[in-house]
Amino acid sequence: MDDSIVLAAKMESLDKAVDFIVEGASKLKFSDKDISQIRLAAEEIVVNIINYAYPEKAGNMRISYRTEDNNTLVVEIVDSGIAFNPLSLPEPDVNVPLDKRKIGGLGVYLVKKIMDDVNYERKDGRNILVFTKTAKNS
Repeated sequence: MDDSIVLAAKMESLDKAVDFIVEGASKLKFSDKDISQIRLAAEEIVVNIINYAYPEKAGNMRISYRTEDNNTLVVEIVDSGIAFNPLSLPEPDVNVPLDKRKIGGLGVYLVKKIMDDVNYERKDGRNILVFTKTAKNS
């Protein structure tokens, strides 16, 4: 199974994008906690694309998902915006008090912690971010 949607990289598309990914996750046997983590990861990645991928012009993002082995969700989010590998950011020091921390970087850090796998590549002028989550209780 493979499903995809193309949306404008605008804040008005956020709910539709996240709901689309969660719809894919709901077809598998994920716990409520896993669904919440998938929702959080999807929201974080999509918001970053909306806020940063197209600073000079409007653009789109293509979101697709597929299932593997009836218990793994693979989500791919592609944009043609400026080249940016969110996985290259240094990990934030989560032991530093909140009021002393630098702004930014925590969302991607969270995505890497709650998803089973997160990968990025730049190919043919496109940013391609893929994250996976496997249902533990199937």
